[in-house]
Amino acid sequence: MKFSKLRIVIILLVIGTIVFSGCTDSAPSEPSVTTPQTMVTITKTIPPHAITTARQPVTTVEGMVTENPVRVFLGDYHWVEYRENDTVTMPPNPGYQSVYVIRMERSTGIYESSTALHYKVTTISDYVECCINNVVTTTKDGRIAVSDTYYDISTNEFLGGNWTETIKGVLKYADYSGYYAEISRDDKPDGEMGITPFGEMNITLTDKGTESITVPAGTYPNARKYTGNFRDGTPITFWVTPGIPVPVLYQFPNKYLDGVDPFQSYELKGWG
Repeated sequence: MKFSKLRIVIILLVIGTIVFSGCTDSAPSEPSVTTPQTMVTITKTIPPHAITTARQPVTTVEGMVTENPVRVFLGDYHWVEYRENDTVTMPPNPGYQSVYVIRMERSTGIYESSTALHYKVTTISDYVECCINNVVTTTKDGRIAVSDTYYDISTNEFLGGNWTETIKGVLKYADYSGYYAEISRDDKPDGEMGITPFGEMNITLTDKGTESITVPAGTYPNARKYTGNFRDGTPITFWVTPGIPVPVLYQFPNKYLDGVDPFQSYELKGWG
């Protein structure tokens, strides 16, 4: 019997179909251990202000900067005494120096039936009378000024106060309540001590390292030096040392005084 080529092809296809269909009855193969992963590319948009570089520019800063606000007087004291040295040039005269003794007492008092912090600052100095009959006379400890101020215990808000001055035994009195209420300890040098001697100051101080400082209270070989500026730009420098709750020395130029280049320095005499 002869078969045409077409019939032979058909027979072969039928045989192949039978063979493959028989394979479906065999046991299925085990599934693959790994599952194919779909790779996804995510594009994240970063706002311009959030872009940073891995390496920031190097800035050289002398010393360490404190956080604001800073505490200069720590509050752990009842009284403190300084020697104030004021120097100034009064043309056509040469440089002139004045020396004062300043004592501040800190206590709890009563102001208008409310408990308050009481600060009493007493300044004692010689009283100089110039050009009386062409003679300059000096009365030792002839001027005594006393400032009494009261502040709220919790907020340090000014409540009231007064100021008296005694010159050669003659008492003068002034109500400075309105004046004290407007004083900001951070604005500029002011008051008998140049700064309001309690609480916090909202000025930045830079740590300049340690120095040996000698004041009437003693020598402090490792006093730490801090520099900063009042809001009006006046520079101020403090020296502090561990174990003492107040600065051992602080000083600043004071452009609000008369004369040329007035400068004030406060040297610790004692505390308790």
